This record gives sequence, structure tokens and C-alpha cells, in this order.
Amino acid sequence: MICAGIDIGAVNTAVVVLEGDRITGSRVLDSFEESLDPRQVTDLLLEKSGIRWEDVRAFVATGRGRNGCTFAQKTGSDVACQARGAYWLFPSARTIMNLGAEASRVVSLDQHGRVISFATNDKCAAGSGLFLDSMAHLMNLDVSEIGEFALKAGSAIEVSSRCAVFAESEVISHIHKGESRENILAGLHTAVADRIFELSCKLTFMPDLVLTGGVAKNIAVVKLIEKKLGTPALVPSNPGIVGALGAALIARSIRE
Repeated sequence: MICAGIDIGAVNTAVVVLEGDRITGSRVLDSFEESLDPRQVTDLLLEKSGIRWEDVRAFVATGRGRNGCTFAQKTGSDVACQARGAYWLFPSARTIMNLGAEASRVVSLDQHGRVISFATNDKCAAGSGLFLDSMAHLMNLDVSEIGEFALKAGSAIEVSSRCAVFAESEVISHIHKGESRENILAGLHTAVADRIFELSCKLTFMPDLVLTGGVAKNIAVVKLIEKKLGTPALVPSNPGIVGALGAALIARSIRE
């Protein structure tokens, strides 16, 4: 039985195809850059995987754009899909940190993978992937590079503002003062990790910890979170597809 899930986020759209208990295909595309709608992203993956639309028994959508996905039989919340996907990958997971482009979420699970509680920060861009992306742009770096730069810092320059707009002004001021990119980025990453850690304090933290979402690719953020929580983090090989995977798993349960 073939089922699929799509996660339509603020920046990326991810699709996962499941055949039984095996991921037979996954794809993540920049929705804005590629100017693709959800149907086109899915077309690309199915074609690459040699699967016809009529072979897909059930389709579930999640993410901010899920309600506009007309070909999905059902929608699932971000929390439910991230939990389902992370627990399928790591059955020992008890806390999930979903580090996305627009928001961060912390989810507590029981031993069966059911959501106990969760906390979300979607009120401000500070601490999000888009925030880090804009900071990378300020320093003429690709966002994929900034984590490694931050780890090379001699010391971290404090970024005290809790507002993304004011934090950007602080960074510009530090650049004009001649501070190194490494030290500024170390301060920015510390600020991001602090916000995520504060969110986790709203719940009862339990290991194992799983990090999902695009920001989980940032090695500096991962290391800082591990240090603050005093525990290693489990990071999927492709953390950006976990929500889509969870949606595909929900799709599978529709037909079981």
C-alpha cells in the first residue's frame, strides 16, 4: 500500500511517499524560489519514484498551507505530524523540538508516541529559521555556513534584544564596530538556543530528545541545545521531511 504526506511550510514544501514500512521517496523544495504549488512538488516526486497518482491510496497534508491542498483526503496539525514522524524514526523519543522557518515547537510524548503537551513560539521571528536566514544575508553568508562559522568564534558577542527587528539593528551595529562574523554569529546562535530552551521550560523535559525542522541542520544550534539541556540530541538525516513523514503515516492509518 502506497501512502503520501505533504508538509507545506513557510519556505519549503516537503513530500514523503511510504510503501508499507519503507520510505520510497522524499523531496524538499524551496516553494518560493521554485514557484511550485503542492501538486507540482508531488508530481516531481512521484515521477522520480516511478509511482502513478492512482497508485497512492491516501494523502494527508500538514503545515501552514495544508488547507489549500485540495488533493489531500485529510489534514493533520504540525504538532501531530511532527510527533508521528519523529516517533516512527526514533521510538525512544520523549521530547521533540521542531525548529522551523517561522516557529519553534516543543512537544512531549508518552512511551507510545502520543502527545502529552506542547508549547509553540510563533509570535516573533527571533529564534526561527527565517531569522537565521536574514542574519546570514547580513553577513554575506549562506545560511548553511553560519553554524560552522559560529563554532569558530573566540567569544560570543551578546545579542540582548528579544525582538527580531531590534536584534538585526544590534547585529548591524556590531558589524560597523568591526566585530568578527564568527563572534557575532556565536552570539546570535546563543540567543536562538536560549529562546528554544525557554520554550522547553514550559514542559516537563524528558529524554530522548529529537530535533526536527530545517534549523536542526545547523550544527551550532544543535550543540548549544545539547549543552543547555545536558543531553545529546537525535537528529534525522533529513530533519526537514519529518512533518511530511508524519502526514504519510497518518495517511496510512486511514486505510488500515
